[in-house]
Amino acid sequence: MFNIKNTLIICVSLLVAIGCKSMPSQNPAAKDSSVLAVEMNVKQFFGSQIASRVYVVRIDKKVNPSQSLIVKTPTIASNWANRGIVYYLNVEPGEYAVVAMEYEVEQPPQQTSSTTSGNVTVTTSSGGGKTVYTVITSAEVAEKSKTKVGVGQIGYMGRFLIDTNKDYETADEIQKHYANILRPNMLSNTGMFGKLVAVDLLGTLVSHKKDEETIKEFNEDAKKSFAETPWSYLTEK
Repeated sequence: MFNIKNTLIICVSLLVAIGCKSMPSQNPAAKDSSVLAVEMNVKQFFGSQIASRVYVVRIDKKVNPSQSLIVKTPTIASNWANRGIVYYLNVEPGEYAVVAMEYEVEQPPQQTSSTTSGNVTVTTSSGGGKTVYTVITSAEVAEKSKTKVGVGQIGYMGRFLIDTNKDYETADEIQKHYANILRPNMLSNTGMFGKLVAVDLLGTLVSHKKDEETIKEFNEDAKKSFAETPWSYLTEK
């Protein structure tokens, strides 16, 4: 028997499911546009924090004849993230390396209470919001992340776990160079109070995975992320 109520419930559920899907921030610029992807996680006291944005530089001979990791070309910020993976949609084919990342931490609001003349307690909240931390990653991270992406392909850099510190005097040459570009004067912030409140950090490698199982998991996630979008051709091959 035809049940209008059940049909409506199914329709609403489908609409909610579609609406909840995070869509790519932009469509392919051409029929063979390419994508670069990386998983970056920051080690925390409990667990880890997923990167909200990652910065790479292009290092192939076409734009960087010396193929040095210290380049004059601009850093490139990721333009989409989904399912814990950061993407560069419409990236130019070439070779890339990671030089920095950002992650966000939700700050709880501060509550204060006061008592009025009528003996009524009033509680107010202030502050809260997000704090964005910038992490300038090490030469080792850059080397491990080197990845080539071809025309109409996805280049996957792997899954990284990064530890952070404020020991600015230990920065390697890669960190010094990109800290100066992305966070000028960061490394000169050596005072104890300055370090205490700093949101600019150095990042060192804890682990990097790009084995068969990790690649398989990435491919499955990418297929789900790009399903029923103009980018689906990348994962249907």
